[in-house]
Amino acid sequence: MLEVFLFVNPIGMRCREAESAVIQLSEETDIRIDLHFVLLLNFQVIDQYMQRLGLDPLDLALRNRLFDAAYQIALDYQAAQYQGNSKARTLLMAEQEMFTDGCYDYDPAFAEACVKGYGLNWEIFQDDRHAATAGFTADQNIAQEMGVEQTPCAVLFDTTNPEAPGVRLGNLGNYERFKRVCERIAHAPQPAKPLLHVL
Repeated sequence: MLEVFLFVNPIGMRCREAESAVIQLSEETDIRIDLHFVLLLNFQVIDQYMQRLGLDPLDLALRNRLFDAAYQIALDYQAAQYQGNSKARTLLMAEQEMFTDGCYDYDPAFAEACVKGYGLNWEIFQDDRHAATAGFTADQNIAQEMGVEQTPCAVLFDTTNPEAPGVRLGNLGNYERFKRVCERIAHAPQPAKPLLHVL
């Protein structure tokens, strides 16, 4: 089984494509995948996003709007996780639609419609959102521990071979390459167990 940590920018469309690719892989292969979306938000992620869109990197007001919007999406995702990871991933991808067509602001009404439209309980979601900062902080710590600074990025672990190192893939633009790497890790021969255990 593979454990996959997918690090994404909460408002990044390239990240949305990576999210779709990882979900597609989990649906079309025989590889068992334990999938974790990790929403990464730092100044490098916002810089990368602004550069991709050709936005003025010196526009601090816009940078702050983008950062706040990404933070609000991250809190929504964390709150939705209390009602199920699959629902949280679906909500994330739906809310990322807010940022098409040159929109740079979080829309609470759109977010509420997404929450209700995807079968999440709105009242519970609102309560859970107040505690979501702890999950957000945990995600940032996971990214730091794994050395991830930009998105999209995936870190893969073969859970059947805990001694094997993880693999970090920074360029997820090529689905076939990503699929080959996952298959190679999942189907790698297992090392023989040592005959002697040293104490």
